[in-house]
Amino acid sequence: MPGGGLTAIGMAGLVTSYSGLAHTFIDGMHALTGLLFFFGLIFLGAGILDGGVSTSNRTKATVLVIMSIILGFGAAAFIGNESTTLPTVAGILIMVSIPGIVIAYMAMKMPQYVKPVGLIFIFAIGLGITVFFGFGILGPTGYLLPEAVEEAVEEIVQEIPEGKIFAISILAGSDEQGNPDYDPDVATISKGSVIQWTNDDIVMHTVTSSLDFGETFDSSILNAGERFLLDSNKLDIGSYEYMCVVHPWMVASIVIEEPVE
Repeated sequence: MPGGGLTAIGMAGLVTSYSGLAHTFIDGMHALTGLLFFFGLIFLGAGILDGGVSTSNRTKATVLVIMSIILGFGAAAFIGNESTTLPTVAGILIMVSIPGIVIAYMAMKMPQYVKPVGLIFIFAIGLGITVFFGFGILGPTGYLLPEAVEEAVEEIVQEIPEGKIFAISILAGSDEQGNPDYDPDVATISKGSVIQWTNDDIVMHTVTSSLDFGETFDSSILNAGERFLLDSNKLDIGSYEYMCVVHPWMVASIVIEEPVE
């Protein structure tokens, strides 16, 4: 029962974390539940093999069905999953299961060989880990390695729109609810002008289209004295409400009209 419970809890945690349902604590969750899963497998194996290995036809059929399900899900997980840690988890499972099965079988059939076989597994695992880290530290010389090709990073430069400036001020003290915030509160702008918001307050603000949560335009954080420019040619004729996401009570709007000759 303890083995089955720990295995079930660990498996549920691993599935939850790797399926993307636990974004906020995935890093800690898959480590903790993975540890529970490994301990559960050890206890589960000891419980199943307690009293000897069952040789009935029902047991053999059950084992075949379970192995088929595990292999099917495992193959699907490896094919459809892009997680870089999944092969590591599978390798640790194999490293735990193979010695556990062999030692348990030897304990039932040939108990006199349990100790030497266990020592062989311990020595082999220790040697493998040592060799792995040894080759990682003392790798091949430079001429055996391919030359690293530096990828050119394209620098993104924000385009500054050109045109007649329509100035809107983010007023000082607008962070306090009830105070005037944007001036003018309703700005009527001829299409073709460049709208310029200036943060004249001492705290940070944003200029964010409120109906679509910033998809139409969004200034990101504007610190004191910073400006945000928006080309009205990118907007359709009509009214647009915007807000400050830091202080949601700050709401104003702009009205885009046909250009005046």
